Amino acid sequence: MKKLTCLLVLMIVAPELKGQEVSGLASQKPFDIRGSLDVRVIGYSAQGMTARRSPFSYVLTGSPTLSIYGIAVPLSFTYSEQQRSFSQPFNQFGMSPTYKWITVHGGYRNVSFSPYTLAGHTLLGAGVELKPGKFRLGFMTGRLNRATTVDTTTGALQPFSFSRHGYAAKIGYGTEGSYIDLSFLSARDSQKGFKGSPDSATIRPAANVVVGTEARYTFAGKLYVFADAGLSIYTRDQNSALSVELDSVNLGLNFLKGLIPINGTTEYYLAYSGGLGYTAKTFGLKAAYKHVDPNFQSMGVYFFQNDLRSISLSPSFNALQGKLRFTGSIGVQEDNRKQQKQATTRRIISMANLSWDIHEKFGLDANYTNFSTNSEPTVTLIQNKYLLTQTNNTVSISPRLVLVSQNYTHMVLVSYNLSSLSDLNEETQSTNNIRSSVALLNYNLGLNALGLSVNTGLNYTDNRLAMGTVSNKGFTLGLTKAFLKNKVMVSNSNSLIISRLTQGSSRILTLGGNATYAPLKGHRVNLRIYSMNHAIEQEAADPLKNSELTAELSYTLSF
Repeated sequence: MKKLTCLLVLMIVAPELKGQEVSGLASQKPFDIRGSLDVRVIGYSAQGMTARRSPFSYVLTGSPTLSIYGIAVPLSFTYSEQQRSFSQPFNQFGMSPTYKWITVHGGYRNVSFSPYTLAGHTLLGAGVELKPGKFRLGFMTGRLNRATTVDTTTGALQPFSFSRHGYAAKIGYGTEGSYIDLSFLSARDSQKGFKGSPDSATIRPAANVVVGTEARYTFAGKLYVFADAGLSIYTRDQNSALSVELDSVNLGLNFLKGLIPINGTTEYYLAYSGGLGYTAKTFGLKAAYKHVDPNFQSMGVYFFQNDLRSISLSPSFNALQGKLRFTGSIGVQEDNRKQQKQATTRRIISMANLSWDIHEKFGLDANYTNFSTNSEPTVTLIQNKYLLTQTNNTVSISPRLVLVSQNYTHMVLVSYNLSSLSDLNEETQSTNNIRSSVALLNYNLGLNALGLSVNTGLNYTDNRLAMGTVSNKGFTLGLTKAFLKNKVMVSNSNSLIISRLTQGSSRILTLGGNATYAPLKGHRVNLRIYSMNHAIEQEAADPLKNSELTAELSYTLSF
Protein backbone atom coordinates (compact mmCIF):
# COMPACT_ATOMS: atom_id res chain seq x y z
CA MET A 1 0.00 0.00 0.00
CA LYS A 2 2.79 2.45 0.94
CA LYS A 3 4.80 1.66 -2.20
CA LEU A 4 1.74 2.05 -4.41
CA THR A 5 0.84 5.40 -2.80
CA CYS A 6 4.37 6.78 -3.26
CA LEU A 7 4.40 5.65 -6.90
CA LEU A 8 1.08 7.41 -7.62
CA VAL A 9 2.33 10.59 -5.95
CA LEU A 10 5.53 10.60 -8.03
CA MET A 11 3.59 10.01 -11.26
CA ILE A 12 1.38 13.03 -10.54
CA VAL A 13 4.10 15.33 -9.24
CA ALA A 14 6.94 14.61 -11.67
CA PRO A 15 5.59 16.45 -14.76
CA GLU A 16 4.80 19.58 -12.74
CA LEU A 17 7.89 19.58 -10.55
CA LYS A 18 10.29 19.79 -13.47
CA GLY A 19 9.05 23.26 -14.39
CA GLN A 20 8.69 24.47 -10.80
CA GLU A 21 12.18 23.62 -9.54
CA VAL A 22 13.99 26.37 -11.46
CA SER A 23 11.28 28.99 -12.00
CA GLY A 24 12.04 32.19 -10.16
CA LEU A 25 15.00 30.83 -8.19
CA ALA A 26 17.32 33.58 -9.40
CA SER A 27 15.13 36.27 -7.81
CA GLN A 28 14.87 34.47 -4.44
CA LYS A 29 17.18 35.00 -1.46
CA PRO A 30 19.45 31.96 -1.04
CA PHE A 31 18.85 31.75 2.70
CA ASP A 32 16.61 33.54 5.22
CA ILE A 33 15.41 32.76 8.72
CA ARG A 34 12.56 34.33 10.68
CA GLY A 35 10.68 33.42 13.82
CA SER A 36 10.97 33.61 17.58
CA LEU A 37 12.74 31.97 20.52
CA ASP A 38 11.38 32.11 24.06
CA VAL A 39 13.10 31.08 27.33
CA ARG A 40 11.15 31.05 30.61
CA VAL A 41 12.33 30.35 34.17
CA ILE A 42 9.59 29.94 36.80
CA GLY A 43 9.86 29.86 40.58
CA TYR A 44 7.00 28.81 42.85
CA SER A 45 6.27 28.46 46.56
CA ALA A 46 3.16 27.62 48.59
CA GLN A 47 2.26 27.82 52.27
CA GLY A 48 -0.64 26.20 54.08
CA MET A 49 -1.55 24.06 51.06
CA THR A 50 -0.24 21.33 48.78
CA ALA A 51 2.06 22.75 46.09
CA ARG A 52 0.44 22.68 42.68
CA ARG A 53 3.69 22.73 40.71
CA SER A 54 7.42 22.20 41.17
CA PRO A 55 9.48 24.90 42.98
CA PHE A 56 11.58 25.48 39.86
CA SER A 57 10.83 24.89 36.19
CA TYR A 58 11.93 26.12 32.81
CA VAL A 59 10.51 26.06 29.28
CA LEU A 60 12.31 26.67 26.00
CA THR A 61 10.12 27.15 22.92
CA GLY A 62 10.87 28.22 19.39
CA SER A 63 9.16 28.61 16.03
CA PRO A 64 11.80 29.52 13.44
CA THR A 65 11.04 29.40 9.71
CA LEU A 66 13.88 28.77 7.29
CA SER A 67 13.64 29.94 3.70
CA ILE A 68 15.98 28.39 1.12
CA TYR A 69 15.54 29.87 -2.35
CA GLY A 70 11.90 30.60 -1.59
CA ILE A 71 11.18 27.19 -0.04
CA ALA A 72 9.70 27.75 3.43
CA VAL A 73 10.76 25.31 6.15
CA PRO A 74 8.77 26.08 9.34
CA LEU A 75 10.18 24.47 12.48
CA SER A 76 8.78 24.24 16.00
CA PHE A 77 10.11 22.81 19.24
CA THR A 78 9.39 22.80 22.97
CA TYR A 79 11.82 21.70 25.65
CA SER A 80 11.11 21.48 29.39
CA GLU A 81 12.40 19.82 32.52
CA GLN A 82 9.22 17.73 32.43
CA GLN A 83 11.05 15.35 30.09
CA ARG A 84 12.71 13.98 33.22
CA SER A 85 9.41 12.44 34.31
CA PHE A 86 8.09 9.15 33.00
CA SER A 87 4.95 10.55 31.40
CA GLN A 88 4.53 11.13 27.69
CA PRO A 89 7.30 13.47 26.44
CA PHE A 90 6.64 17.17 26.64
CA ASN A 91 9.46 17.91 24.20
CA GLN A 92 8.31 17.96 20.59
CA PHE A 93 10.11 18.85 17.39
CA GLY A 94 8.72 19.12 13.90
CA MET A 95 8.81 20.99 10.61
CA SER A 96 6.65 21.46 7.51
CA PRO A 97 8.66 22.98 4.64
CA THR A 98 6.56 24.38 1.80
CA TYR A 99 7.43 25.20 -1.80
CA LYS A 100 4.52 26.53 -3.85
CA TRP A 101 1.93 23.72 -3.78
CA ILE A 102 4.18 21.12 -2.10
CA THR A 103 4.32 20.73 1.70
CA VAL A 104 6.48 18.10 3.42
CA HIS A 105 5.86 17.19 7.07
CA GLY A 106 8.39 15.72 9.50
CA GLY A 107 8.52 15.18 13.27
CA TYR A 108 5.57 15.93 15.54
CA ARG A 109 2.78 17.28 13.33
CA ASN A 110 -0.95 17.94 13.54
CA VAL A 111 -2.56 17.36 10.15
CA SER A 112 -6.26 17.09 9.30
CA PHE A 113 -7.56 15.08 6.35
CA SER A 114 -11.22 14.70 7.39
CA PRO A 115 -13.35 14.80 10.59
CA TYR A 116 -13.38 10.99 10.77
CA THR A 117 -9.95 9.76 9.61
CA LEU A 118 -7.10 12.08 10.65
CA ALA A 119 -8.22 15.27 12.40
CA GLY A 120 -5.80 17.17 14.63
CA HIS A 121 -4.15 14.10 16.16
CA THR A 122 -0.46 14.58 17.00
CA LEU A 123 1.59 12.20 14.88
CA LEU A 124 5.35 11.56 15.04
CA GLY A 125 6.37 10.70 11.52
CA ALA A 126 6.49 12.06 7.99
CA GLY A 127 4.15 12.98 5.20
CA VAL A 128 3.44 15.17 2.21
CA GLU A 129 0.58 17.35 0.98
CA LEU A 130 0.26 18.32 -2.68
CA LYS A 131 -2.12 20.89 -4.15
CA PRO A 132 -1.39 21.15 -7.89
CA GLY A 133 -4.23 23.17 -9.36
CA LYS A 134 -7.54 21.88 -8.05
CA PHE A 135 -6.14 18.54 -6.91
CA ARG A 136 -5.57 17.91 -3.16
CA LEU A 137 -3.40 14.94 -2.24
CA GLY A 138 -1.96 13.92 1.10
CA PHE A 139 -0.18 11.09 2.87
CA MET A 140 0.99 10.75 6.50
CA THR A 141 2.61 7.86 8.33
CA GLY A 142 4.10 7.48 11.78
CA ARG A 143 3.42 6.90 15.47
CA LEU A 144 0.13 8.08 16.99
CA ASN A 145 0.91 7.01 20.59
CA ARG A 146 3.94 5.70 22.44
CA ALA A 147 3.77 2.77 24.85
CA THR A 148 3.37 3.51 28.58
CA THR A 149 3.46 1.21 31.61
CA VAL A 150 4.32 1.40 35.31
CA ASP A 151 6.70 4.20 36.34
CA THR A 152 9.35 2.20 38.18
CA THR A 153 11.16 5.38 39.34
CA THR A 154 8.23 6.65 41.41
CA GLY A 155 5.99 3.61 41.70
CA ALA A 156 3.11 5.55 40.19
CA LEU A 157 0.68 3.56 38.09
CA GLN A 158 0.31 4.79 34.53
CA PRO A 159 -2.56 3.64 32.30
CA PHE A 160 -1.35 0.78 30.15
CA SER A 161 -1.15 1.59 26.47
CA PHE A 162 0.59 0.09 23.48
CA SER A 163 2.65 1.80 20.85
CA ARG A 164 0.25 2.82 18.09
CA HIS A 165 1.32 3.35 14.47
CA GLY A 166 -0.62 4.07 11.34
CA TYR A 167 -0.90 5.88 8.05
CA ALA A 168 -3.50 8.08 6.39
CA ALA A 169 -4.10 9.16 2.81
CA LYS A 170 -6.28 11.74 1.12
CA ILE A 171 -7.28 12.55 -2.44
CA GLY A 172 -9.57 15.35 -3.50
CA TYR A 173 -10.51 17.77 -6.24
CA GLY A 174 -12.11 21.18 -6.22
CA THR A 175 -11.97 24.68 -4.80
CA GLU A 176 -12.88 26.14 -1.41
CA GLY A 177 -16.53 26.54 -2.47
CA SER A 178 -16.96 23.26 -4.37
CA TYR A 179 -14.95 20.09 -3.74
CA ILE A 180 -15.00 16.38 -3.02
CA ASP A 181 -12.43 14.60 -0.83
CA LEU A 182 -11.83 10.94 0.00
CA SER A 183 -9.60 9.91 2.91
CA PHE A 184 -8.41 6.70 4.55
CA LEU A 185 -6.81 5.76 7.88
CA SER A 186 -5.25 2.49 9.01
CA ALA A 187 -3.78 2.21 12.51
CA ARG A 188 -3.08 -0.52 15.04
CA ASP A 189 -1.45 -1.11 18.43
CA SER A 190 1.86 -2.93 18.59
CA GLN A 191 3.04 -5.07 21.52
CA LYS A 192 6.66 -4.66 20.40
CA GLY A 193 8.60 -2.78 23.07
CA PHE A 194 5.76 -3.00 25.62
CA LYS A 195 7.44 -3.48 29.02
CA GLY A 196 4.34 -4.31 31.05
CA SER A 197 2.49 -7.58 31.29
CA PRO A 198 -0.32 -7.71 28.71
CA ASP A 199 -2.19 -10.18 30.92
CA SER A 200 -2.46 -7.57 33.70
CA ALA A 201 -3.50 -4.73 31.43
CA THR A 202 -7.11 -3.69 31.28
CA ILE A 203 -6.81 -2.90 27.58
CA ARG A 204 -5.90 -5.05 24.60
CA PRO A 205 -4.05 -4.19 21.40
CA ALA A 206 -6.61 -2.76 18.99
CA ALA A 207 -6.73 -2.02 15.28
CA ASN A 208 -8.77 0.44 13.25
CA VAL A 209 -9.57 1.23 9.63
CA VAL A 210 -11.60 4.32 8.73
CA VAL A 211 -12.88 5.56 5.37
CA GLY A 212 -14.14 9.13 5.13
CA THR A 213 -15.53 11.47 2.50
CA GLU A 214 -16.39 15.17 2.37
CA ALA A 215 -18.17 17.15 -0.34
CA ARG A 216 -19.51 20.64 -0.93
CA TYR A 217 -21.06 22.29 -3.97
CA THR A 218 -21.98 25.95 -4.41
CA PHE A 219 -24.63 27.19 -6.85
CA ALA A 220 -24.43 30.75 -8.19
CA GLY A 221 -22.20 31.77 -5.28
CA LYS A 222 -25.09 31.84 -2.77
CA LEU A 223 -26.74 28.43 -2.41
CA TYR A 224 -24.62 25.48 -1.27
CA VAL A 225 -25.01 21.85 -0.18
CA PHE A 226 -22.55 19.93 1.98
CA ALA A 227 -22.11 16.40 3.28
CA ASP A 228 -19.55 14.18 5.00
CA ALA A 229 -19.51 10.56 6.11
CA GLY A 230 -17.26 8.09 7.86
CA LEU A 231 -17.15 4.31 8.24
CA SER A 232 -14.98 2.96 11.08
CA ILE A 233 -14.03 -0.71 11.42
CA TYR A 234 -12.64 -1.23 14.95
CA THR A 235 -11.15 -4.45 16.36
CA ARG A 236 -10.78 -4.13 20.12
CA ASP A 237 -8.47 -7.12 20.60
CA GLN A 238 -6.19 -8.24 17.79
CA ASN A 239 -5.31 -11.41 19.72
CA SER A 240 -8.88 -12.51 20.40
CA ALA A 241 -9.58 -16.17 19.75
CA LEU A 242 -13.25 -15.42 19.00
CA SER A 243 -13.71 -16.07 15.31
CA VAL A 244 -16.43 -14.68 13.09
CA GLU A 245 -17.77 -16.16 9.88
CA LEU A 246 -18.08 -13.74 7.00
CA ASP A 247 -20.72 -14.53 4.41
CA SER A 248 -21.64 -12.83 1.15
CA VAL A 249 -23.42 -10.08 3.06
CA ASN A 250 -20.13 -9.03 4.65
CA LEU A 251 -18.04 -8.79 1.49
CA GLY A 252 -16.77 -5.40 2.68
CA LEU A 253 -15.29 -6.94 5.83
CA ASN A 254 -13.79 -9.76 3.75
CA PHE A 255 -12.04 -7.14 1.60
CA LEU A 256 -10.62 -5.45 4.72
CA LYS A 257 -9.18 -8.64 6.22
CA GLY A 258 -5.87 -7.77 4.61
CA LEU A 259 -5.80 -4.40 6.39
CA ILE A 260 -7.20 -5.21 9.83
CA PRO A 261 -7.65 -8.39 11.93
CA ILE A 262 -11.30 -9.47 11.81
CA ASN A 263 -12.57 -11.48 14.82
CA GLY A 264 -15.35 -11.55 17.40
CA THR A 265 -14.30 -8.17 18.84
CA THR A 266 -14.63 -6.36 15.50
CA GLU A 267 -17.41 -3.80 15.13
CA TYR A 268 -18.28 -1.17 12.55
CA TYR A 269 -19.69 2.32 13.12
CA LEU A 270 -21.23 4.95 10.87
CA ALA A 271 -21.25 8.73 11.12
CA TYR A 272 -22.61 11.17 8.57
CA SER A 273 -23.93 14.70 8.30
CA GLY A 274 -25.18 17.04 5.61
CA GLY A 275 -27.33 20.01 4.82
CA LEU A 276 -27.83 23.04 2.67
CA GLY A 277 -27.42 26.75 3.11
CA TYR A 278 -27.99 30.12 1.52
CA THR A 279 -25.73 33.14 1.95
CA ALA A 280 -26.57 36.64 0.68
CA LYS A 281 -25.31 40.11 1.50
CA THR A 282 -27.76 40.73 4.33
CA PHE A 283 -29.25 37.30 5.02
CA GLY A 284 -28.12 33.71 5.56
CA LEU A 285 -29.80 30.41 6.43
CA LYS A 286 -28.37 26.93 7.02
CA ALA A 287 -30.13 23.62 7.74
CA ALA A 288 -28.06 20.64 8.91
CA TYR A 289 -28.55 16.99 9.91
CA LYS A 290 -26.06 14.78 11.77
CA HIS A 291 -25.97 11.14 12.86
CA VAL A 292 -23.23 9.34 14.84
CA ASP A 293 -23.47 5.69 15.89
CA PRO A 294 -22.92 4.75 19.56
CA ASN A 295 -19.23 4.15 20.40
CA PHE A 296 -18.05 5.60 17.08
CA GLN A 297 -14.31 6.18 17.34
CA SER A 298 -11.27 6.67 15.18
CA MET A 299 -7.61 6.28 16.14
CA GLY A 300 -6.87 9.46 14.19
CA VAL A 301 -9.20 11.65 16.27
CA TYR A 302 -8.95 12.31 20.01
CA PHE A 303 -12.66 12.62 20.81
CA PHE A 304 -16.07 12.06 19.25
CA GLN A 305 -19.47 13.05 20.58
CA ASN A 306 -21.24 9.86 19.61
CA ASP A 307 -24.66 8.23 19.90
CA LEU A 308 -26.62 11.21 18.63
CA ARG A 309 -28.91 12.50 15.95
CA SER A 310 -29.37 16.22 15.53
CA ILE A 311 -31.34 18.56 13.26
CA SER A 312 -30.61 22.29 13.32
CA LEU A 313 -31.64 25.50 11.57
CA SER A 314 -29.35 28.57 11.72
CA PRO A 315 -30.50 31.97 10.41
CA SER A 316 -28.46 35.19 10.31
CA PHE A 317 -29.01 38.71 9.03
CA ASN A 318 -27.70 42.25 9.25
CA ALA A 319 -29.50 45.58 8.79
CA LEU A 320 -28.98 49.32 9.08
CA GLN A 321 -25.91 49.12 6.86
CA GLY A 322 -24.35 46.43 9.02
CA LYS A 323 -24.87 48.23 12.34
CA LEU A 324 -27.46 45.66 13.47
CA ARG A 325 -26.30 42.04 13.35
CA PHE A 326 -28.09 38.83 14.36
CA THR A 327 -27.10 35.16 14.42
CA GLY A 328 -29.14 32.33 15.85
CA SER A 329 -29.89 28.63 15.73
CA ILE A 330 -32.45 26.12 16.93
CA GLY A 331 -32.14 22.38 16.90
CA VAL A 332 -33.19 19.04 18.33
CA GLN A 333 -30.71 16.41 19.51
CA GLU A 334 -31.35 12.90 20.83
CA ASP A 335 -29.31 9.82 21.77
CA ASN A 336 -30.02 6.07 22.12
CA ARG A 337 -29.80 5.56 18.36
CA LYS A 338 -29.72 1.75 18.69
CA GLN A 339 -32.12 1.45 21.66
CA GLN A 340 -29.36 0.17 23.96
CA LYS A 341 -30.06 2.52 26.88
CA GLN A 342 -32.83 2.46 29.46
CA ALA A 343 -34.02 5.92 28.42
CA THR A 344 -33.81 8.18 25.39
CA THR A 345 -32.71 11.76 26.08
CA ARG A 346 -33.89 14.56 23.80
CA ARG A 347 -32.54 18.10 23.90
CA ILE A 348 -33.88 21.27 22.35
CA ILE A 349 -31.01 23.70 21.81
CA SER A 350 -31.58 27.30 20.81
CA MET A 351 -29.48 30.46 20.88
CA ALA A 352 -29.61 34.03 19.63
CA ASN A 353 -26.95 36.76 19.48
CA LEU A 354 -27.75 40.40 18.74
CA SER A 355 -25.22 43.23 18.34
CA TRP A 356 -26.34 46.81 17.68
CA ASP A 357 -24.06 49.79 17.12
CA ILE A 358 -26.65 52.40 18.10
CA HIS A 359 -24.16 55.25 17.86
CA GLU A 360 -20.46 55.48 17.07
CA LYS A 361 -19.90 55.92 20.83
CA PHE A 362 -22.61 53.62 22.20
CA GLY A 363 -23.53 50.01 21.46
CA LEU A 364 -25.40 47.05 22.86
CA ASP A 365 -24.83 43.28 22.82
CA ALA A 366 -27.46 40.74 23.90
CA ASN A 367 -27.42 36.93 24.03
CA TYR A 368 -29.98 34.23 24.79
CA THR A 369 -29.55 30.45 25.07
CA ASN A 370 -31.97 27.70 25.97
CA PHE A 371 -31.20 24.02 26.56
CA SER A 372 -34.16 21.77 27.30
CA THR A 373 -33.50 18.12 28.13
CA ASN A 374 -36.10 15.39 28.47
CA SER A 375 -35.70 11.64 29.05
CA GLU A 376 -38.26 9.04 28.00
CA PRO A 377 -37.95 5.43 29.25
CA THR A 378 -37.41 2.66 26.72
CA VAL A 379 -37.95 -0.09 29.33
CA THR A 380 -40.95 -0.53 31.60
CA LEU A 381 -39.15 -0.76 34.95
CA ILE A 382 -37.43 2.57 35.53
CA GLN A 383 -38.21 5.01 38.31
CA ASN A 384 -39.08 8.64 37.54
CA LYS A 385 -36.28 9.94 39.77
CA TYR A 386 -33.74 8.54 37.28
CA LEU A 387 -35.24 10.43 34.35
CA LEU A 388 -33.74 13.77 33.34
CA THR A 389 -36.15 16.63 32.63
CA GLN A 390 -34.48 20.04 32.77
CA THR A 391 -34.48 23.47 31.18
CA ASN A 392 -31.43 25.74 31.23
CA ASN A 393 -31.94 29.39 30.25
CA THR A 394 -29.31 32.13 30.00
CA VAL A 395 -29.90 35.79 29.19
CA SER A 396 -27.18 38.43 29.05
CA ILE A 397 -27.12 42.09 28.07
CA SER A 398 -24.02 44.29 27.76
CA PRO A 399 -24.22 47.98 26.92
CA ARG A 400 -20.92 49.72 26.12
CA LEU A 401 -19.81 53.35 25.90
CA VAL A 402 -16.55 54.61 24.35
CA LEU A 403 -15.50 58.28 24.43
CA VAL A 404 -12.28 59.23 22.65
CA SER A 405 -10.54 62.60 22.61
CA GLN A 406 -7.01 63.79 21.97
CA ASN A 407 -5.98 63.54 25.62
CA TYR A 408 -8.39 61.03 27.13
CA THR A 409 -10.05 57.72 26.36
CA HIS A 410 -13.02 56.56 28.44
CA MET A 411 -14.58 53.12 28.12
CA VAL A 412 -17.48 51.92 30.26
CA LEU A 413 -18.85 48.39 30.05
CA VAL A 414 -21.86 47.12 31.98
CA SER A 415 -22.89 43.50 31.84
CA TYR A 416 -25.70 41.51 33.42
CA ASN A 417 -26.16 37.76 33.08
CA LEU A 418 -29.06 35.70 34.42
CA SER A 419 -29.11 31.92 34.16
CA SER A 420 -31.38 29.30 35.63
CA LEU A 421 -31.55 25.53 35.73
CA SER A 422 -35.12 24.36 36.21
CA ASP A 423 -35.73 20.71 37.04
CA LEU A 424 -39.19 19.72 35.80
CA ASN A 425 -39.08 16.30 37.42
CA GLU A 426 -41.33 16.50 40.52
CA GLU A 427 -39.22 13.98 42.43
CA THR A 428 -35.89 15.84 42.03
CA GLN A 429 -36.72 19.52 41.42
CA SER A 430 -36.47 20.45 45.12
CA THR A 431 -32.72 19.67 45.10
CA ASN A 432 -31.66 20.49 41.54
CA ASN A 433 -33.05 23.97 40.81
CA ILE A 434 -30.33 26.62 40.44
CA ARG A 435 -30.59 30.35 39.78
CA SER A 436 -27.50 32.46 39.15
CA SER A 437 -27.02 36.16 38.37
CA VAL A 438 -23.79 38.00 37.56
CA ALA A 439 -23.38 41.78 37.32
CA LEU A 440 -20.20 43.55 36.14
CA LEU A 441 -19.16 47.19 35.88
CA ASN A 442 -15.80 47.99 34.27
CA TYR A 443 -14.26 51.40 33.63
CA ASN A 444 -11.06 52.14 31.77
CA LEU A 445 -9.38 55.55 31.64
CA GLY A 446 -6.57 56.24 29.22
CA LEU A 447 -4.35 59.32 29.69
CA ASN A 448 -2.91 59.40 26.20
CA ALA A 449 -0.25 62.08 26.74
CA LEU A 450 1.16 60.31 29.81
CA GLY A 451 0.98 56.81 28.39
CA LEU A 452 -1.01 55.79 31.47
CA SER A 453 -4.03 53.52 31.60
CA VAL A 454 -6.17 52.88 34.67
CA ASN A 455 -8.84 50.18 34.85
CA THR A 456 -11.16 49.34 37.69
CA GLY A 457 -14.23 47.23 38.12
CA LEU A 458 -16.92 45.87 40.40
CA ASN A 459 -18.56 42.47 40.16
CA TYR A 460 -21.31 40.66 42.00
CA THR A 461 -22.43 37.04 41.75
CA ASP A 462 -25.44 35.44 43.43
CA ASN A 463 -26.00 31.68 43.26
CA ARG A 464 -29.17 30.27 44.80
CA LEU A 465 -29.01 26.52 45.38
CA ALA A 466 -31.13 24.04 47.26
CA MET A 467 -28.52 23.96 50.06
CA GLY A 468 -28.44 27.74 50.39
CA THR A 469 -27.14 30.91 48.78
CA VAL A 470 -23.54 31.51 47.73
CA SER A 471 -22.57 35.05 46.76
CA ASN A 472 -19.36 36.80 45.68
CA LYS A 473 -18.44 40.47 45.76
CA GLY A 474 -15.33 41.59 43.96
CA PHE A 475 -13.21 44.64 43.22
CA THR A 476 -10.39 45.00 40.68
CA LEU A 477 -7.83 47.75 40.11
CA GLY A 478 -5.02 47.86 37.57
CA LEU A 479 -2.51 50.33 36.16
CA THR A 480 -0.37 50.31 33.02
CA LYS A 481 2.40 52.87 32.36
CA ALA A 482 4.93 53.20 29.54
CA PHE A 483 8.43 54.67 29.96
CA LEU A 484 11.40 55.50 27.74
CA LYS A 485 9.36 55.88 24.56
CA ASN A 486 7.48 52.63 25.17
CA LYS A 487 10.65 50.58 25.67
CA VAL A 488 9.60 49.86 29.24
CA MET A 489 6.04 48.82 30.09
CA VAL A 490 5.01 48.38 33.73
CA SER A 491 1.61 47.07 34.80
CA ASN A 492 -0.10 46.12 38.02
CA SER A 493 -3.29 44.14 38.58
CA ASN A 494 -5.04 43.47 41.88
CA SER A 495 -8.32 41.93 42.92
CA LEU A 496 -10.26 41.16 46.06
CA ILE A 497 -13.11 38.64 46.18
CA ILE A 498 -15.26 38.20 49.30
CA SER A 499 -17.52 35.17 49.27
CA ARG A 500 -20.44 34.30 51.51
CA LEU A 501 -20.71 30.52 51.71
CA THR A 502 -23.43 28.30 53.15
CA GLN A 503 -21.25 27.63 56.22
CA GLY A 504 -18.85 30.53 56.57
CA SER A 505 -17.05 33.02 54.36
CA SER A 506 -13.98 33.24 52.17
CA ARG A 507 -11.59 35.99 51.05
CA ILE A 508 -9.15 35.85 48.14
CA LEU A 509 -6.63 38.65 47.60
CA THR A 510 -4.45 38.58 44.50
CA LEU A 511 -1.61 40.98 43.74
CA GLY A 512 0.26 40.96 40.46
CA GLY A 513 2.97 42.96 38.78
CA ASN A 514 4.49 42.80 35.33
CA ALA A 515 7.46 44.63 33.77
CA THR A 516 8.57 44.39 30.15
CA TYR A 517 11.77 45.86 28.72
CA ALA A 518 12.52 45.98 24.99
CA PRO A 519 16.03 47.46 24.68
CA LEU A 520 16.38 46.65 20.98
CA LYS A 521 14.10 45.65 18.15
CA GLY A 522 13.31 41.95 18.42
CA HIS A 523 14.49 41.62 22.04
CA ARG A 524 12.11 41.54 25.01
CA VAL A 525 12.68 40.74 28.69
CA ASN A 526 9.68 40.19 30.92
CA LEU A 527 9.33 39.79 34.69
CA ARG A 528 6.03 38.71 36.23
CA ILE A 529 5.22 38.28 39.94
CA TYR A 530 1.90 36.92 41.14
CA SER A 531 0.70 36.45 44.73
CA MET A 532 -2.49 34.85 46.00
CA ASN A 533 -3.70 34.83 49.62
CA HIS A 534 -6.76 32.79 50.58
CA ALA A 535 -8.55 32.77 53.94
CA ILE A 536 -11.60 30.67 54.85
CA GLU A 537 -13.64 31.24 58.00
CA GLN A 538 -15.81 28.30 58.99
CA GLU A 539 -18.47 27.94 61.63
CA ALA A 540 -17.22 26.12 64.73
CA ALA A 541 -13.75 25.65 63.21
CA ASP A 542 -10.44 27.43 63.05
CA PRO A 543 -9.82 29.68 60.02
CA LEU A 544 -7.86 28.20 57.15
CA LYS A 545 -5.19 30.28 55.45
CA ASN A 546 -2.95 29.53 52.49
CA SER A 547 -0.91 31.46 49.97
CA GLU A 548 1.00 31.05 46.73
CA LEU A 549 3.80 33.07 45.16
CA THR A 550 4.89 32.70 41.53
CA ALA A 551 7.71 34.56 39.79
CA GLU A 552 8.54 34.21 36.10
CA LEU A 553 11.44 35.65 34.14
CA SER A 554 11.42 35.31 30.36
CA TYR A 555 13.42 36.42 27.36
CA THR A 556 11.96 36.51 23.85
CA LEU A 557 13.98 36.92 20.68
CA SER A 558 12.12 37.76 17.46
CA PHE A 559 14.08 37.61 14.23
